[in-house]
Amino acid sequence: MNKNHFIHIFFKSCGILFFLLIQKSAGAQLKQLSLPEVIELAKENSLDAQKAENRRENQYWRYRNYIASTLPHLSLSGNLPNYYRSIDPITQNDGTIEFKTRSQAASDIEMSLSQNLPWTGGRVSVSSQLQRIDQFEGTNQGASYATSPIYVTIEQPIFSFNRFKWDKKISPLLYEESQKGYQEEFEQISFNATNYFFDLLLAQINYSIAQTNKANNDTIYNIGKGRYNLGKIAENELLQLQLNTLSSSRDVATSRIQLERARLNLNTFIGRPKGEEFTLISPSDLPLFDIDPLVALKEAKKNRKKYLTFKRRRIEAQRDVAEAKGNSSLNMKVTGSYGLSQQADEIHNAYQDPQTQQRFRVGFNIPLVDWKQRKSQLLRAKADQRLTENTIIQEEQVFEQEIFILAQKIPIIYDRVKSTEIANKIAHKQYEISRQRYLVANISITDLNLALKAKDSASRSYLNALKDFWSSYFQLRKLTMYDFENKCPIITVPQA
Repeated sequence: MNKNHFIHIFFKSCGILFFLLIQKSAGAQLKQLSLPEVIELAKENSLDAQKAENRRENQYWRYRNYIASTLPHLSLSGNLPNYYRSIDPITQNDGTIEFKTRSQAASDIEMSLSQNLPWTGGRVSVSSQLQRIDQFEGTNQGASYATSPIYVTIEQPIFSFNRFKWDKKISPLLYEESQKGYQEEFEQISFNATNYFFDLLLAQINYSIAQTNKANNDTIYNIGKGRYNLGKIAENELLQLQLNTLSSSRDVATSRIQLERARLNLNTFIGRPKGEEFTLISPSDLPLFDIDPLVALKEAKKNRKKYLTFKRRRIEAQRDVAEAKGNSSLNMKVTGSYGLSQQADEIHNAYQDPQTQQRFRVGFNIPLVDWKQRKSQLLRAKADQRLTENTIIQEEQVFEQEIFILAQKIPIIYDRVKSTEIANKIAHKQYEISRQRYLVANISITDLNLALKAKDSASRSYLNALKDFWSSYFQLRKLTMYDFENKCPIITVPQA
């Protein structure tokens, strides 16, 4: 070997070594994410989290609107001015009618303070009014004023449906439901993030398994070709080794596509750039805690939105029956007002010595013949109430059963994770022994393939058991809204 050739080989070797070091450094810098970090990213950046915030804000302002409707309302209204000029038929003093030209402007302004009465379903208002009329033609040209310094009006339905009474019961429940629903949505985000996490973790494991199997199969195939040339193995076994190599190459390509799809799904969910790459840390440290099904059910009844929804639906069914009853019988409405009034040609005189004014009216509506329309509405409302009650009872039973089963299932899954973890270690050790034995021609290719399949199956079983545990763990948190590790309710603080 001459000197120039030696130098060429030296620098080529240095270049390869430098490239490998760069690749290793790049791989070392690849970001690693744990399950809690992925869940936190999802809660901060996911579209689901943003929609939860939007719904919370929407329900908050809806409740504020209800609160505002229960408070006194102060309003100012009027016309400044209302002008018209026309030829109208005017009745004269002797009873005849003549067409006269009228040109006038009417102005008025009123300030009113009103309040709904939720106990009775009525409404009371206190008002003050000033009116002015300007005549521009005829013998009565000029301005005149009419005032009502104060008058009080009460409107009160009798035997009618009281909407305010039922709104007072239902609206606070709707708001409380929205608050609990907001907490539950974030636990649902944790549950979804866990599933996306393990989908990607399983894809990474499958890709790693495929790459390892390909490297091993390539090595074994090359050894097999040497043995075949020496006549130590049959052609059939060599062909099997070649098939294993081809199959492992296809597995690498397939698992790579699945890996990219799983990474894209997770990145999209947690709000990260779609092409960002990272590795996931397997959450093998499992939380150990006691789960009493009765405690789980008790906490669910205290913390879950669902039980508030059951209560609200029962009240709404009662409201619908009350409304049907109110519409099927005698309806009356009493309206009364009392106040002071005066009129004059000068505005200051319009407030002198005001006279009293009173109004009182009783209106009624009695159904006589409606072909049982109102009765059928009442009977339908009662039937709907019974249906609602039975539906709620059934939903409660199903929900309680789900909590009981899940609370009993998690300890079993915990034990399965531990056993599959041990089985996974044993399977890997068995495969390595089998591989070494095959290299020294102590076992057949069939035995080696069986050991390979057992190793891959054990790895996936362990990872699936992990996924099952963590999914069940976050599902139990979502169903009960209770942290069994720290023994406290789950509270999510709204984002600023």
